[in-house]
Formats: sequence, structure tokens, C-alpha cells
Amino acid sequence: MKTEKNRIWQTFLLVLLVVVVLAGLFYLPRMNFFGTDLRRVNILSDVQRRDKDGNIVAEVEADAADGYVEKGIDSAAIKVKQLAYVDTVPKGMVAIEDFATDGLHREMDKFYIALGQSRNRPVRVAYFGDSYIEGDILTMDLRGLLQQKFGGKGVGFVEIACVSSDFRRSVTSRRSNWTRYHANEKGRGFKASLQSMAGSYFIPSGTATYELRCQTNVYGNLLGEVDEATVFFTPGDGLNIDYALNGGERQSLFSNGVAGQPQTYDEVVEVMDSDSVVSYKTVTRTVETAQQGAGNVVAKSVSGDIRRFNMTVTGGHGSRFYGVALDGHHGIVVDNFSLRGSGGQHLGSIPMETLRGFSAVRPYDLIILHYGLNVANEKQKDYGGYIGQLGKVIDQMREAYPHASILVVSMGDRDKRGSDGQMHTMGGVKEMVSYERKMASDHHVAFWNLYEAMGGDGSLARMTEKKQANLDYTHINFAGGRHLAELLFDVLMNGKSNYDNRVR
Repeated sequence: MKTEKNRIWQTFLLVLLVVVVLAGLFYLPRMNFFGTDLRRVNILSDVQRRDKDGNIVAEVEADAADGYVEKGIDSAAIKVKQLAYVDTVPKGMVAIEDFATDGLHREMDKFYIALGQSRNRPVRVAYFGDSYIEGDILTMDLRGLLQQKFGGKGVGFVEIACVSSDFRRSVTSRRSNWTRYHANEKGRGFKASLQSMAGSYFIPSGTATYELRCQTNVYGNLLGEVDEATVFFTPGDGLNIDYALNGGERQSLFSNGVAGQPQTYDEVVEVMDSDSVVSYKTVTRTVETAQQGAGNVVAKSVSGDIRRFNMTVTGGHGSRFYGVALDGHHGIVVDNFSLRGSGGQHLGSIPMETLRGFSAVRPYDLIILHYGLNVANEKQKDYGGYIGQLGKVIDQMREAYPHASILVVSMGDRDKRGSDGQMHTMGGVKEMVSYERKMASDHHVAFWNLYEAMGGDGSLARMTEKKQANLDYTHINFAGGRHLAELLFDVLMNGKSNYDNRVR
């Protein structure tokens, strides 16, 4: 009988060869497959020391020089023109930086003064952003927290045909016979000169209908019933608008049925003097035809215990509609102006006369600009051109809304899986945040670092683990929106407290 040879040494050599090959793969150059970084082969990863967030400490330190860890532009290298005024904050809170030129009259003070008047008048906030706040995510909770503290009710401004209507929780809507023109759908006949603050306008055809219903699923005591419904539009000759409240009798809201003879109407407007004291006066306005200027924005309001608002539109060739607002007579109003895929540049194409038109009928006390998500990318490090465009928007807003504070909220974290298999902040994010801070400094407005407030590197991945963000590691969900709204609310309230202490 033939004896089999012992092959243990051959097995040993085979295992050794495999180990050597796997170890050698660790030193291969970084590889990318259709935009996705391939994970680095590291057979020792399970036994290497990791930090509290699960990152391999030794590997990060060893590979930092060769670009394994993204090295962003040092914020200090992006020079700002002046030091910011920063309030005292509790440990762990990221303060708002105020780049006002006069420390005695800081940029955010105008909003803090207005908050003290919220029991007597509406205090309005315009929150501009991209898909990060789409569907009233984040703004719904910021509104609720502010209304709980300072009074107010209602969802604020709602577009006639919003792309997020189907999943928005704060209000429900129905519509028929409207054509939508949107800033991110420019190939469909959109004219920038006709857009509203929301980057859109809507044309009725035949008999057009629109209905908003208050809801009680979230913040029911604040959103379930409102005091006032306001329609924003630019009328053409022969326009007629009827409305009904809570399914009741139909009444006329607006009638411009005689061609060539625009009607006049009285409107109560707010007036703020140099000491930020608000008073009211009645002015008579003349309704022009739509063809005589995009700045001709009309606001018609009805009051009551409103749970459901329905309007029917007929006639009025050339009329444009923008939206309907559901508000309280006093307290906090937060308008969500989200535009999916936008970097905010579209705001710069809104004619100044339109901005002034909206300012006359719906003045704001705080304007928040929250962009960058759709511009930041791994290949780009210099965002000077972008902030140049968005900086012009700041200047336009300041001119149209001189009594409003302007706050730039930086983009939040956006993550991508690194070669170590862990989620890290995508390249370009930190650079964008630094440039947005510089923009706030250049234009002397306030700035809040949302990226840092979220927790910095990999914070969105940690939110995803808590089911506060989507698996795209880019967008927050409603739970994450509430978390970030609480962070912003807390820092605003801290700023208000600091302001009160300064002026005592």
C-alpha cells in the first residue's frame, strides 16, 4: 500500500502566499469605480485601535499625508474681513456669528426686537433652502417651537402647486386647472422675471380651483385652525376669485371684471420707524393689469376661524398666482421657500420690483438663506464664484427688506464611505462651509455653522443610524428635521437672551 506524502508545508506556503498578497493589496493606489471609492483591503482592520467613533486611529494618522483622509481648506486661510460678534453660549452649543459693522446694532438684533412684539403683530420668518427643507422638513418644527413660545398659528405661505404636496405633513392641498412654472424647470416656458419669492408662478385656465386644509396630525393646536387666509397674485383684466371657508357659502374675494378699469382697495400695512417701533396705517392701492409689471403683487385676505379654505378662479387673462398663506393675526409666521436642486442663485433673478412688491404685502423680520448642498462636490475646493452669486442675493434681500435680519445657515454634513469602510464627510463640504462664512462676513450678516452644530465629520451617518436621515447620507428626514430645528431654536433663544441682557 502506497503512503500519502505529508503536504502540511505546502498548505502553509499557500496560506503564507495569500497573506502576502492580501497585505500587498493594502499598498495599491486608491481605486474608483464609477464614482465610488473602493474600500481598501486591510486584513488587520479588526485588531487595529479605533477611536470612539469607530475610526482606525493608526491608519488615519499614517495615511493623512497621501490624501486618504480628505484635507480641506483651513478655515483660517479663507480670510474674513472682520471679527464676528459672538454671544456667550452654553457648552456644546455652536453660536451664531454676527458680522455686523456696528456692535451696538448687530444684524440679529432686528429679529430679537421683533420677537418682543409678537403678542401684538405677526413676526415673519422667510426660510429659503433646497431639498433639505422640502416638504416643510425642519421648518415645520422650527415654526412650532417658535409659535409655542411666542404665539401664532398656521403654516404660512404655501405654493399653489408645490412639488412636495404629497408628503408634506403640515398642510394638505387640492388643485385643478393650473399650469406650474418653476425655476428648476426652465425648459418649460419659465420666465425668471415673473417668478415669486418661491421661484415659481402658476397660471389658471378655464375654471381653476385650489383648496388648503388645516391638519391636526402634528402641532394640532397650532396648525388645526387659523385666523386668516391670504391669496397672493398678479391680476389680469376680468379676473374673478370666489372663496368659501370650512365648506360654507361662497363669497367674492376679488373682482376685476371691467376691462381697462382697475379697481382700488384699502390695505392695512405695517410701518417701522428708526427705533424699530411698529405702527399701522391704511393705504389705498390701485390694481394694475398683469402686463404692467411683475412687481404688482396683490394680497387679498379673509378672516375667521378657518380650518379649510377653497377658492375658484375664472377669467383674468394674463393673471399669475403665487400661493396662499394661512396665518394667525399675531405671533410667529415661518414661510418655507424650498426649491429642489437649487443653490439659491435663482433668487438673484427675481426682479427688484417683485421683491419690493412682496415686501409691501408680506414684510419679514428674519430671512434665512440655507444652501450649498447642491453645489459642494469632491472635486471642487474653491467656491468663490458661487458665494459671489449668492452674495448678490443677500444685497438684494437687504435692499428689499431693510428691517429684516439676514442669517446664513451653512450646509450641513454630507457623508460618503471612505476607503476604510467608514462614513466620513464628503470632500468639498468643509470648504463650502468656510466660503459661506466668508460670504456672511463680506456682506455683514449673521452666520450659523450647521455642519459644526450637527457634530462635524460623519455626523449625518450618525444621524442615519438614529433613523434621523436617509440612506443617501445626504438628506435628513422629519425626525432629523426636528433635531436640527431644536438646535437652531436653542441658539436663537440664546441670542435673544443675550440681546435682552445687553439692552437692560
